[in-house]
Amino acid sequence: MVSDNAISATLGSQQLQIGLIAGLIGLALVALYSLIVYRALGFVIIASLGVMAVLTYITLCILAWRMGFRLSLAGVAGLIVTIGFTADSFIVYFERIRDELRDGKSITSAVEDGWSRAKRTIYISKSINILAAVVLYILADATVKGFAFTLGLTTLIDILIFILFTHPVMQLLARTRFFGGGHPLSGLDPEALGAVYRGRAQFRAPVDASVAKGSAARRAGRSRGEAERRQTIAERKQAELAGKSSGSSASDAGSTTEGND
Repeated sequence: MVSDNAISATLGSQQLQIGLIAGLIGLALVALYSLIVYRALGFVIIASLGVMAVLTYITLCILAWRMGFRLSLAGVAGLIVTIGFTADSFIVYFERIRDELRDGKSITSAVEDGWSRAKRTIYISKSINILAAVVLYILADATVKGFAFTLGLTTLIDILIFILFTHPVMQLLARTRFFGGGHPLSGLDPEALGAVYRGRAQFRAPVDASVAKGSAARRAGRSRGEAERRQTIAERKQAELAGKSSGSSASDAGSTTEGND
């Protein structure tokens, strides 16, 4: 049995619009998450995503003008997936900076050392994404090539944004009073992150020795009490017998000493 189905030409454009709306919703959720977790530092993520969106749009327009490239629904899916990959890169970078702050480094040093440690992880993850996009573009069907192409293209743009925009912006912000001073709303507050010390020669207040000994004694007492509660009946009897035998041996030793006298 043969059947014909008439599909409207507007169906593809409607699906494309839905995909673009989904991408905008994803961007909004990433921006909201960034502001909640990283506070003012989240504006760096939002600015980087904005620059990336502009560069991606310009690149796609140039490709459409020179090579006749057309953005398909699969291509929009590649753009949406790249938003998550980009957010992961920001998280890796900022968490590296926070780790350096927890180790007691200044914010300027934390930005540089965090970048030197994070860029290797970012490069490895991005290279895997590009390799997957190339393999998918070569081996996949024509309907999936748009996904692979936009995925590889936006991954390359993401790397350029990190090198030419995000890291230089963090270097400039680290020299400002708001971020460099570790304001609580900056997202780089060493005290909130549990740093060993804040800045140069600003160590935490030392703990009094008597207070430390008292707390250690209390912890030891709680440990002994917990160990006694967990003893079985046989263990308790064995401990009592050991105590009695040690007491009797001590009394015998005392009596022997008196006899010798």
